[in-house]
Amino acid sequence: MNSSIQIAEAEKLAKTLVDRTSEGKLSWEPDGTLLSIVSTTDLSGATVFSTTLEGNLRATISLAKQKRAELLVFSLVEFDPQWQSSMSLIASVNAKPDKEILSVSIEKDPSFGYDTPDEMRLNGLLVDLYALARRSALKLEGSVEKALTYLDRIAG
Repeated sequence: MNSSIQIAEAEKLAKTLVDRTSEGKLSWEPDGTLLSIVSTTDLSGATVFSTTLEGNLRATISLAKQKRAELLVFSLVEFDPQWQSSMSLIASVNAKPDKEILSVSIEKDPSFGYDTPDEMRLNGLLVDLYALARRSALKLEGSVEKALTYLDRIAG
């Protein structure tokens, strides 16, 4: 359950991330924790996307299934950059764990609606952020532009 404070903080952060991603100032990556399981040549099934902010802050947006519902999960964590760059077992044992700063989850399309208008606004922002993060991580803009150019060429 999300508190009203978490909802308000997440709403401000998500709005800024949507704006910066739309402006092309922020890029997203498929989350690295899943890349070892999923083939790195086909990332189209990725559902977790992250971006690094200010050196050691990472924002993550994901789509998760919980029973029949789909949840949008949004978090901000502070991580140890030395651990991220080191792949040795010794470094992972001595590393500080990620410190969760903010974490909210909200049902994408609740059957009974949202409890508050703030939750509804946050949902809209997280849906937009997820779509933008996915497009950025999978580099879909270039593919869409190529398709449009091709279609224009064959129409003319």
